[in-house]
Amino acid sequence: MDLAHVYREAEPLYPFATGTIAALAPYGFNADNTLSIVGVCRDELMFSAEHALHDVWGAAFDMSSLAGMVLLGRSGLAAAAHHAPGDDGRRRFVIVVMPHIGLLADGTVGHVLREGQDVPSTACGALVGLLAQMRAGQFTNALDWDDVEMSVVATILGRRLDHADGAAALDLWTLTDLARQTASAEIMRLAHELLEDEDTDVALFSGVLIHGPDGDRVHLAEASLWRGAERPPVARSLP
Repeated sequence: MDLAHVYREAEPLYPFATGTIAALAPYGFNADNTLSIVGVCRDELMFSAEHALHDVWGAAFDMSSLAGMVLLGRSGLAAAAHHAPGDDGRRRFVIVVMPHIGLLADGTVGHVLREGQDVPSTACGALVGLLAQMRAGQFTNALDWDDVEMSVVATILGRRLDHADGAAALDLWTLTDLARQTASAEIMRLAHELLEDEDTDVALFSGVLIHGPDGDRVHLAEASLWRGAERPPVARSLP
């Protein structure tokens, strides 16, 4: 995967955020009648993404965790379900799932130069660390009570990988996109009861945020909308 090419083709962060509401407006979604549910990495670099989505959709129900994985469970989603507006008789949710990856100007993948630092650091640090563990043969799916969230992330992603082929061929982009796919599948699995409610509309935008030399851009991989039992396409241009 040529991440530099993907970055060039990706959408700048704010146009992506405003594009989500533009895509859903024909279906009755707006900032006043919709609850956004946002899942990004805990990294402070992702504040800009949360801020952009907040500007468009208002305050979000935050399901963020390391690597952008979805760990809120049914109790967390049940809480979100009771927070949505519904004055017009419908509940509307827009879900954004977005892990992240760094890209330096020289093409180095998995690193970013943070403000105030003169040496690049990793992004996503959790996924860079997990990939290093896998390549070193140190992967374990045991729960570590001193590192609960990371050990759960490692267990979930480890189960999705074919260890028979080894981790040597696995690159950071592939692992990041696997995290995106896994997080998206999990939130939609948890939301299945919402999706069956004829008075509920649920939209999902699933992508990867790339911290590149010209700012943050979003590679959108999936945009879907469920209206009751229907699943009409969202009016977005997918890669």
